[in-house]
Amino acid sequence: MIEVAATVISTEAGYAWLETRRESACGHCASAQGCGVSTIGQALGARPGRLRVVDTLALRTGERVVIGIPEERLLAAAFSAYMTPLLCMVGAALAGVQLGIGQWGIGLCSLAALAAALAWPGARGRAAAADTQPVLLRRARDGKPNVGV
Repeated sequence: MIEVAATVISTEAGYAWLETRRESACGHCASAQGCGVSTIGQALGARPGRLRVVDTLALRTGERVVIGIPEERLLAAAFSAYMTPLLCMVGAALAGVQLGIGQWGIGLCSLAALAAALAWPGARGRAAAADTQPVLLRRARDGKPNVGV
């Protein structure tokens, strides 16, 4: 389970709205001064993330909680987002080679397969979002996340 601390910002009919702080390791290593990723991260700032979870703990505004996502669901979502387009594109290129449609045809088939694969997760949107929806795990002790305890 991948866990993160959050703060309750409001509650409503069995749900709680939570706010998380995006934390990054960027800027903490020895090469932070010359790192482009660190510079971009500082320019964009650390905006809080907001999400709604089912309130199983009768939470109150201002409380600190720990939420989590099972690793296997996160890995499945990452695989779907990154590998599906790649595999579709390579598969279309191989099919084009077998059909002998020439380099331009292979390129066009690959691009069409890539476009279709990128549209596919958008079409599944709600199902994919439900699979990776964080769940409320517990209250944080003494305002600290007590992650891993």
